[in-house]
Amino acid sequence: MKKILALVLALAMLMTASSVLATSTDAVGGMEAGWWKGVEIAPSTEFYVDGGKTITMLGIHYNQYPTEFDGGYYLPALEAKTGIHFDIDWRTSDGYATIMSTVLANAASDVKNLPDIIQPGSYGISALAAEGAIIPLDDYLDLIPNVVAAVGDRMSSWASADGHIYAIPTIVNVPGSQSMTFRKDWAIKLKEQGVINFDTPSTWEDWKAFWYGVKANDVNGNGDPDDEIPLVLEMGESGERCLHILLNAFGIKASNDAQFCVLDDGTYTMVYEHPRYRDFLTAVQELYKDGIIDPEFATRKQADMYIVMAADKCASCFTWAQMSQTNTEGLWEQGVTDALFQCVAPVQGPFGDRYLQERQAVTPLNCISAGAVARGNVETILKFYNWQFSQEGIMLYNYGIEGCTYDMVDGEAVLKTSIVKNGFSDYRTIGMEFEPFGGAWQTSAFMQCLFAGESLETLNAAYQSFWEGLNDQGVNKGCYYAMPPTLETEAYTDNRSELIIGSTGVCALRDQTIAGQLTVDEFFAKYEELKKRGLEDVIEEGAEAYAQIVGGQ
Repeated sequence: MKKILALVLALAMLMTASSVLATSTDAVGGMEAGWWKGVEIAPSTEFYVDGGKTITMLGIHYNQYPTEFDGGYYLPALEAKTGIHFDIDWRTSDGYATIMSTVLANAASDVKNLPDIIQPGSYGISALAAEGAIIPLDDYLDLIPNVVAAVGDRMSSWASADGHIYAIPTIVNVPGSQSMTFRKDWAIKLKEQGVINFDTPSTWEDWKAFWYGVKANDVNGNGDPDDEIPLVLEMGESGERCLHILLNAFGIKASNDAQFCVLDDGTYTMVYEHPRYRDFLTAVQELYKDGIIDPEFATRKQADMYIVMAADKCASCFTWAQMSQTNTEGLWEQGVTDALFQCVAPVQGPFGDRYLQERQAVTPLNCISAGAVARGNVETILKFYNWQFSQEGIMLYNYGIEGCTYDMVDGEAVLKTSIVKNGFSDYRTIGMEFEPFGGAWQTSAFMQCLFAGESLETLNAAYQSFWEGLNDQGVNKGCYYAMPPTLETEAYTDNRSELIIGSTGVCALRDQTIAGQLTVDEFFAKYEELKKRGLEDVIEEGAEAYAQIVGGQ
């Protein structure tokens, strides 16, 4: 197991009035190699560490963001602006809890073996706090006024279940992210055949007519009448989230992991307590029996869902809006020239509910460790984060380097065409909106990437679909709700692995019921048994913690 890199107490660097960024050896962001060669970055006048400082970090890397120090502009530019060098041990989310356990074991003999900054990942903030590995930031908020201002009234997403703040957040000030999408070309084909009477499903009965129409007809025309999947679903991290879009259709406005909700009277509880959950379970059980629900709904990972979309077998799914564009264009390249994954408003349920989880704008990300305390680095780290959330820091995170990646036009930052011509791809590849590291992503930069330097009218049908699913003025307008948090109370931490996601936990019971192995009544009887074993404590502690957090805003 790779160990956390040894700490370096000080590093001589940036001794001149400005610094020159390192040169990339490979083409980056679709531009010529070494595009930033010779670009000078003046040190910040707001925050700068004379003589330099190295801060170590354990982070989780994902998507197409660069990992190497010279693999993108952002980390070198941070060092040039602030005098801080980040020595980051990048990992992936797979097995991260085990990695974290190893890191904590190495720190048992000496707390200085902990990196300065820790991303909790699947190990969880509450577990790290219980171990004494991270510190609460409540007494340091005066050092990070820019962060506090950026969070604003979204405290319930920032504070932990015990009411304390443990992590500097990453913030995305864009409500849209995912969308329901469906094969509009298949709907048109079914309409032409007289199977349905609409181009785009809207009501619950419309969606059922489309799904059952796909099931009964060889809509992809490959001669196999059974390979199309009417509704493809993904499991989420541990199978909790797989049915959330259908929960929403029944008026159950669930948390990101689809395990918690807030009732109309303001009570925070588990989704299984919602008055509509029985209706939901009964309807979904019927859809599964009829072959509408993805047979692998509880185990299909996100990457596997993309494979089904790309294989011309997915009739509808809920996914990142960009994947509607990506997979439509992929099918075009395969010769399926009329294919179109069209982003559309969320499924409207039988009671008229139509909801969609708003992007989790505030996500606690970077925790300061006890090791940073022992080395006296806490104040420096917090002052850095306060700078990162300043106007200067936000500009660097969103737009990069003036004259190199963006220009100021009529007082507004405009990203260069070479940066946005491929949408979000090149933008992220060079390290902009470096989400694994965290920052505050702004709507203007987001929209410039979305439009790829063009106007909506000039975009192709695939890109227009992407826009519709992602823009808060598109098809999902008026459907968004702010997700309630998943509060890591002591009871939740103690019982999650066994009573929620375990082989005999509530998610397994749900899946067995949907598959027809249990009746709906049997599900609720077994759920009541789980409540007696500890789920009742999860519900009660969660309700108490939520009331405390909301009441303290």
